[in-house]
Amino acid sequence: MESFIDSPEEVIELCNSLHQSTQLKKSGRCIKFTNTIFNTDVAVDSWKFMDWDYGKDKIKLPIQARGLFTINDEKIAVRGYDKFFNVDEKVFTKVDELKKSTSGPYDVTLKENGCIVFISGLSNGDIIVCSKHSTGPRDNTTRNHALEGEKRLRLQLGEDKVKQLAKYLAEHNLTAVAELCDDEFEEHVLSYSKDKSGLYLHGLNYNTIQFRTVPIEKVIQFADDWNFKKVDYLTFTDVEKLFEFLEKCSETGKYQDREVEGFVIRCKRNNADFFFKYKFEQPYLLYRQFREVTRQLIIDDIPIQSVRMKKNKFITKKYLEFVSELFAKQPQLKADFIDGHGIIKVRELFLENLHETNGMKLLTIDESLSHELDNLSLQHEIKYVLVPVATIGCGKTTVFNTLSGLFPDWVHIQNDNIAKRSKLKIVDLTLMSLANYDVVLFDRNNSEYRERKQIFTTVDQKRHDYLDETTQIKYIAINFVHDVDYDQLWDITFERIKARGDNHQSIKSDSDELLATKVMKGFINRFQPLDTEREPDSGFDHVINLTLGENTSLGNVRLIIKELAEKYPELIPEQPTEEQISSKFTEALNYKPDYTKNMTNEKPKPVYYGVNIDHSKIIDAVNNQIGGHDSWQSLQGINRVQREFHVTLSHSANARGENKSKWKQIVNKLGKGEDKSGKSYLEFYADVKLTQVAITPDLICLKVDLLGTFDSDFNVVESEHLSTMLHITIGTFRPEVKPVESGIILQKLYADDSTLKPDGEYRVEGNTVTIVNFADESILEKQRLFVYK
Repeated sequence: MESFIDSPEEVIELCNSLHQSTQLKKSGRCIKFTNTIFNTDVAVDSWKFMDWDYGKDKIKLPIQARGLFTINDEKIAVRGYDKFFNVDEKVFTKVDELKKSTSGPYDVTLKENGCIVFISGLSNGDIIVCSKHSTGPRDNTTRNHALEGEKRLRLQLGEDKVKQLAKYLAEHNLTAVAELCDDEFEEHVLSYSKDKSGLYLHGLNYNTIQFRTVPIEKVIQFADDWNFKKVDYLTFTDVEKLFEFLEKCSETGKYQDREVEGFVIRCKRNNADFFFKYKFEQPYLLYRQFREVTRQLIIDDIPIQSVRMKKNKFITKKYLEFVSELFAKQPQLKADFIDGHGIIKVRELFLENLHETNGMKLLTIDESLSHELDNLSLQHEIKYVLVPVATIGCGKTTVFNTLSGLFPDWVHIQNDNIAKRSKLKIVDLTLMSLANYDVVLFDRNNSEYRERKQIFTTVDQKRHDYLDETTQIKYIAINFVHDVDYDQLWDITFERIKARGDNHQSIKSDSDELLATKVMKGFINRFQPLDTEREPDSGFDHVINLTLGENTSLGNVRLIIKELAEKYPELIPEQPTEEQISSKFTEALNYKPDYTKNMTNEKPKPVYYGVNIDHSKIIDAVNNQIGGHDSWQSLQGINRVQREFHVTLSHSANARGENKSKWKQIVNKLGKGEDKSGKSYLEFYADVKLTQVAITPDLICLKVDLLGTFDSDFNVVESEHLSTMLHITIGTFRPEVKPVESGIILQKLYADDSTLKPDGEYRVEGNTVTIVNFADESILEKQRLFVYK
């Protein structure tokens, strides 16, 4: 097999560019993570870009690889594929464009449904096995894909052959790309029997900056030679026949009578290797929805009527009713599902209950149930909430004012018109309006995932106070920030804010440009683009992508009307004329708010100060101390390890009596952070010493000491803290046990004697507390302070 290799100078230049990209704030930012190759002392750097930065002409990434590891900034050790996209996902993957810009042969490989594993080697025979972005024993989840991949590799090949493989891959500068498919390790959506489980080889990439991959027929031969499982593939020379084949398969969701997720197509574009994918929408999406709604039902512990269903709601409701009854009869199935197992078994039991074997039949049942309800004239009203995803200055209020002017029955609710102290928040007002109207324009920026999630969760919690059980709510995302980078977003929106001056409820750029600039930067820095491949954005029923630029608001109004009329014709039975649109748009431009929100006097006040703690270092520390302890294994197994760790230093709830003046001193010394609610990082740091692990039947926590607080120049800062028992909650075993219980149990344990207790078991008010002291001094240096408001 031939070899390709970049010069050392080219790789050094790439690594320099990667290092520079880690300093970027938004577009094109790279995250670097250093870990050690398993069973060696060789350090390897992983480089990760945000998924939404790939495939954009306006963002020039140093490399398009999705999965990249380097050694000593001079050698590419592992290289994944260039990120590839679904048909119609990007302009360059539109069907017509693919037919024009690509050339064959078109190798069509089956898209296996597992987790990706990269395999490479060092010249001495050491194997490198990685998940997408890490290698070695460092995953802080219950499943380490890299270690499981290596374990499976050694089982399939044998120890001697693994060493030979490492040398071969190193000699030819290759990365083997495989899919680990094993339902016993981790279930996905499609089933793999015991004999079908294993590592499926589907690619051999050269470890070069430019994407170069070995032809599929040689990959298949390589799989035979080295005992990998093989992926099925077909070859087409005619692009028209290729798409005829793909469309035919999509009608059944099957290939050779087997349900599959879709295909990856390998071809040439601009004389270079090029991949795109063709994913089947059904029944794969229905199966995935079954998995997600089951998690909502049992892990979030909510009633069936509160479960969010994006589509196919009738069959999904029937499935949930079946699952609820099944879990009541067989609680072990429920426990397995929480642990990530039995997902496929539960679905197959449902199919069996309906005397069906084909998932596509479920879609037919869903459709017939829908028609049946229509024929019975049962009321199942549909209400619509239009949710912008935007930052300040995107034109959302102008667009929404125009729409509400054109459609008087559409209710426009502006978050900027709601006083901060008002008991009725925007979600309450939305539900009150939906009780009487069909459409609400939910005028808030919703720039972060947490804000979008809050809409779904709060509506689900409160909807029954306002709406009938049969009423459905469809959420339509109006994506104002689409396909623009950080610099463009800032330039466009800031110019708009300056142009409108004080004509806004809260952002007064004429009166206080400094404050307006600060608030805008805060919004843009926190902005998280819409991503329907992940929660909560996967909950939107439809997305309308707008254009952001100079004078684009009128065009955006037209686009929204056009798309809504096509997707939901009942909303717009008669489209407004161009004259009507222009007239209402002019009125919207002349809109002047009659309410002013005080952004200076009503700033959120600090609730507590804390130290943000490095998550991976805590996981490593806990593993070192109690790695084999049943409680630790159990906490990981039920996925109850906290995703973020911190030490609470001072809480406003303790600012009473003599502590009141201390609290004021702390606020004056550390500051209040950004003028926003939530978490703000401060320019102060602390060294934290881990002293003990405490384990109870309810939780696991760490007792810690604060060794000192200092600023960014390492000047010591004298600052008291009000918390008398500093600790880190690792996790609680049940949702009803709150992290605050950690401090309470430690307070009780040390109520009579503050001397550090030796290893052992202690009784505290009827509960057993197991103490394990850290064997070696464990200090986390320069952990950043934050304030929460």
